[in-house]
Amino acid sequence: MMNSIETIIGYHCAPAIRGIKVANLVAIPRDMNVHLTTALSEYNEQFNDRGLFFYELCHCDERRLLLVLRKRMLEEYLRRPEHLAFLKLYGYLPGETLELWLARLRSRLEKRSDFPHEIGLFLGYPLHDVRSFIRYKGSGYKLCGEWKVYGNPMSAMHSFHCFRACRDYCHTQLLQGKQLESLVAVTAC
Repeated sequence: MMNSIETIIGYHCAPAIRGIKVANLVAIPRDMNVHLTTALSEYNEQFNDRGLFFYELCHCDERRLLLVLRKRMLEEYLRRPEHLAFLKLYGYLPGETLELWLARLRSRLEKRSDFPHEIGLFLGYPLHDVRSFIRYKGSGYKLCGEWKVYGNPMSAMHSFHCFRACRDYCHTQLLQGKQLESLVAVTAC
């Protein structure tokens, strides 16, 4: 059970699954490749109407990187004026759809020439922290947890605590035999 796709996604993506975070990333080992394509199709069919979407960002020889997202929440977050201005610097145009933005992010990840650190915004990280991470090349942060914090460490610590509690809850539920379906919160699409 511990190495099932459901358990890996259920643990690492618990905040998005429960609806308290716009998105989470998870790496699925390539040895699960045969089952992953089927699982993603089933999960999208089963959970899209609850607002939860599964999107493959990239794959390599060792793993496949998935973005598990709350589509409406993510779109609202990214469409804040200050976020749109930031994303525009990286080629994400305000008039484009979220699907086009995800495709652009996927393309930037696949090129692997320069890691697209704007991905932090797609994960709901504070804009100040994403900008500072890029500017200071990952150095000089105040706190490191779910992300490197350059701004408000108290707010970030609260978020980290909530995300950890959410992961622990989901993990416990899955170990007790619950299905992922019972953990998925219903939010508007």
